[in-house]
Amino acid sequence: MKTRKGLIMKAMKRQLRNVLLPGVITTLVLGATALKAQVVPAVPSSPISPAAPPRPPRPPRSPRPPHAPRSWFGSNEGVAKIDTVIPFSSTGTVDLSLLSGAIKLSTWDRNEVRVFASTTGEPSLQFDATGSRISLEQASSGRWNLKNEDNRNTATFEVTVPIGARAMLSAVSGSIDVSGLRGTVDVSSWSGAVDVRDVGSSLTVHGVSGRITATNIAKDARVENMSGSISVNGVGGTLSAETVSGTIAIAGVRGDQVHATSVSGSIDFSGPVGASARYEFQTISGRTDLKLASNANASVSVETFSGSISNGYPGAVRVRNSDPDDDQKTFRYAIGRGEGRVRVEAFSGTVHISQGNP
Repeated sequence: MKTRKGLIMKAMKRQLRNVLLPGVITTLVLGATALKAQVVPAVPSSPISPAAPPRPPRPPRSPRPPHAPRSWFGSNEGVAKIDTVIPFSSTGTVDLSLLSGAIKLSTWDRNEVRVFASTTGEPSLQFDATGSRISLEQASSGRWNLKNEDNRNTATFEVTVPIGARAMLSAVSGSIDVSGLRGTVDVSSWSGAVDVRDVGSSLTVHGVSGRITATNIAKDARVENMSGSISVNGVGGTLSAETVSGTIAIAGVRGDQVHATSVSGSIDFSGPVGASARYEFQTISGRTDLKLASNANASVSVETFSGSISNGYPGAVRVRNSDPDDDQKTFRYAIGRGEGRVRVEAFSGTVHISQGNP
């Protein structure tokens, strides 16, 4: 006899076979159909594009022009020093500047520049160079003082350049020595001596208290000083010399125009005076001494307020003024044919005219 439990199990199996199994089969079939409908057939890939031809290589970049080398030599301690030779244009510009020490500039027949420079302690040196310009400077540290000896360090510049170079030189408390340049020379000095020789072009010098000497200047020369002396020998063009309390000595001028002025210092002129000469000399209280060549051809006019005038030139003829009152303060002398013009103005200083060398 079958048990109740067995009957129940038999009934459940029959129900599973007749009802649930067909439903599961139907569900599986429908799911497969739906899955098949969702599958997208693979699309054949497009043919691979041919590789682009390689780009031609870029032409090499043209080299940039070299930068001017710029270097600092030295530091706050020790010694700064430069010793080098570099290529340089035959007509390049040289710019040298120092606070205390000495500058010596000379020439040679090479298209190179040689620089030797040294300085002690602060300040150090700055050197910039290209093929057509060099700059050498004793740079200030910010504590340098002209009146403070403890902060004053000495520099020495010895520079050799091509003959045709142009020079710009300056010194606060230092000497400047220049010779042999064919280019223009421009000098500024506070208290050091300046000596310029054999310049093939024009010369300009501005000084304060140092002595200035210029010899054999081919073209124009302009020299200004405050209290130091001025000495010029040999100028091919126009000459202008001015000082306040220093003396002025002029010789060997070949140009047609000379202008010399000194407030309290003396003026000493020696040389020829041709028919085209136009020379002017002015002083307040200083002495004016004119040593005119034996072949001078000029009219000399001297005007003074309270100074004295003396004439020792042989053959000089005094020309009387039409107004007798003018004879007391204006004197005119004719030398040779009297074609050139020499004018002297002296407020209280003495004026002397004499014969010098031819």
